[in-house]
Amino acid sequence: MKYRLFILYCSVLLSNYSYAQRVKYNFNPGWKVWVGDQTDASKKDFNDDSWKKITLPYAWNEVEVIDDKGNRCPTALDMINFSLDGVGVWRGGIAQGPDNYILAKSLPVEGGVNRVLIRSTTVPGTITLRANADGLKGATLSLVTTVFSVKDGLAAMLPAAGLPSNLERGPTPASTSYNITRIPVGIVKATAGAHADSAFASFDDNELSDWVNDGQLSTAWIEYELEREAIASEITLKLNNFRTSTYPLQITVDGKSVFEGTTATSLGYYTVKCIPQKGKKVRIQLASIVKDNKINIMPEVSGKKSDDGVTRKDAKTTGTLSIIEAEIYESISVK
Repeated sequence: MKYRLFILYCSVLLSNYSYAQRVKYNFNPGWKVWVGDQTDASKKDFNDDSWKKITLPYAWNEVEVIDDKGNRCPTALDMINFSLDGVGVWRGGIAQGPDNYILAKSLPVEGGVNRVLIRSTTVPGTITLRANADGLKGATLSLVTTVFSVKDGLAAMLPAAGLPSNLERGPTPASTSYNITRIPVGIVKATAGAHADSAFASFDDNELSDWVNDGQLSTAWIEYELEREAIASEITLKLNNFRTSTYPLQITVDGKSVFEGTTATSLGYYTVKCIPQKGKKVRIQLASIVKDNKINIMPEVSGKKSDDGVTRKDAKTTGTLSIIEAEIYESISVK
């Protein structure tokens, strides 16, 4: 299934300002608002009153990762690269990560969605917002700011004047809301290069426990025995210090290599896509020293720093492999 991006102008923040966003709303059946529809006056439910003037200088724009049917992908965590042209000022959005991505023009979606803020200026004109991500078709949104007549600080027109209301909702779709593409394969036991007695903690469904080796590269491996022979297509790992460290890994199934590469920093889980290989024993091994990306985790509003895994002084040890949770999956298509 192919995924792409789309951007929707969804709301603004209240402010007293002399220039305004001028936005054409165009609702099609099913309440989907598409980038391509914004200039299509022949669509159902469209009329000239759908142009809305508001004396507010901020546009709150939503970007989503959607499939070819227009449904948002709730598991998407793609990094979105924005660019802004025209008479607008980038005020950015927010996400979990370094400095909360404040004012950054590249920030990830979470749950397949994020929002960014744009401020108009005292010069009317067109603002063009573009969003792109690796492997996804990009999206573009254009907003127009115009002079809004005011007298003594008051407007002569109500913001919602002439806007149509549509509260219809269609029937619940008869088709399934999701398709199962992979199934978990149970782990019956594990052995490791060090601290083998705690290897079970890496697959016990407890995110407060983990398995960790003794800090030596030679012992930085763990091997899982599966409940049955299976074609391991994906392995999902929650590695300790997942926000700040990347791990060069080698993964084998019954001794045959299925993955060699480096994980990325994440908000928790990282999914490794494997070369399909049938077997019963899966070994995960540290290929070389761990890289500390020297990311400073800023305190949140509460004063506490965001979670980075199990608290332990191993973030600076380069031969340490620590797995909080490991999950092994078999693709439905290759079963």
